[in-house]
Amino acid sequence: MEITKQQFAKHLLIEVAGLILVAIGAAGIMKVALGTGAYDALALSISSITAIEVGTVGLITNCICIALQIVMLRKKYRLLFLLQIPVSFLMGITINHFYYIVFAGMNSDFYIVRLVLLMVFIIICTFGDAMMTASGMIGLAVESTCVLFAKKFQMEFGKVRQLADVVFIILLFICWFFFHAVFPIREGTIILAFTFGPLLGYFTKKLQPRIHKWVYQTTN
Repeated sequence: MEITKQQFAKHLLIEVAGLILVAIGAAGIMKVALGTGAYDALALSISSITAIEVGTVGLITNCICIALQIVMLRKKYRLLFLLQIPVSFLMGITINHFYYIVFAGMNSDFYIVRLVLLMVFIIICTFGDAMMTASGMIGLAVESTCVLFAKKFQMEFGKVRQLADVVFIILLFICWFFFHAVFPIREGTIILAFTFGPLLGYFTKKLQPRIHKWVYQTTN
């Protein structure tokens, strides 16, 4: 379905807002230090042994994913997909800004406070992700690459995404075992595993009709 410039601008606005929320949530989850998901755990691990900022590690990973997409699709690669590049830059910059500056002094010796903060940031992150999912124009690089692998090898997206997490965890173990990197897998990782998917599904279901109505509403 072709969309107008105004509809494209609305999609873009929603996705940028969602992306910023995802980045804020991810930075907060990492800063609380109760455990992260496999992707962010690997970014923290690589950052600890290279001194590259964690958001920049994520940016590099996303660019590798985009390169994989180009190799897989070749002539079928759409120019619209290249929007993942500025999206990845914005994600990396926002994570670095909040992780190293805004949340720099955010620490507490009270476990319950950190646990509450973890849940708040999970909600922020999943709400932002739901905004992007409900808009459906530009996907995050890792997820978009998993979609391509799922189509190419005729697998379910969920299984491919799980395999990607397995790869991230294997790389995380390598960094920890051979290079003594940080190992940010803790109880928060389990909380994320059980809450992220259901919250994402709930928020997406609530947002999708509202976003669709706002983007495609006609004015007489």
